[in-house]
Amino acid sequence: MEVMTWAFIGTIIGAIASIATTIITNWSSYLIVRQTKGYERKEIANTFQRQTIIELQVELLEYIRSCYQAYLYDCNQFKKTGEWGGKLPEDLNTKNRELSAKTSILIQRISNNELRDNLLVLKDSCARCTLSKKKSEADELYAILSEDYQKSNELLGMVLRSTYQ
Repeated sequence: MEVMTWAFIGTIIGAIASIATTIITNWSSYLIVRQTKGYERKEIANTFQRQTIIELQVELLEYIRSCYQAYLYDCNQFKKTGEWGGKLPEDLNTKNRELSAKTSILIQRISNNELRDNLLVLKDSCARCTLSKKKSEADELYAILSEDYQKSNELLGMVLRSTYQ
């Protein structure tokens, strides 16, 4: 074979090798970018969950306090009148409804199903305690509420810590 033929074959092989190298490099770059975007999406989701959980911890505490204030108000009224479950003062009632709504919104933002279900049970216990028609029922529900709050708080902390990993 002549030198020209070998030169032509060498040029073709070099071009094919160059094209293959470019394809491999571009494919690797694409995979790295795709993986990076996946990590970024995951980090954005984790950041959102962290912020939501931290905000929920504060609002949940305020909501539980509000329910406890309603419970104490009913206890005081029961001592005075002998009747349970009268109308709450307007400011306490408004505060309780607003905190209930805010807590509901934050609970729905939680991605962990176990935590969300646990918080919904807690919120339901709080509402039932506030709306109970008998003192004995309210006392029982308040005891359950206190226990549920402790469990929910532990689970909130566990899920919050998991978002940092």
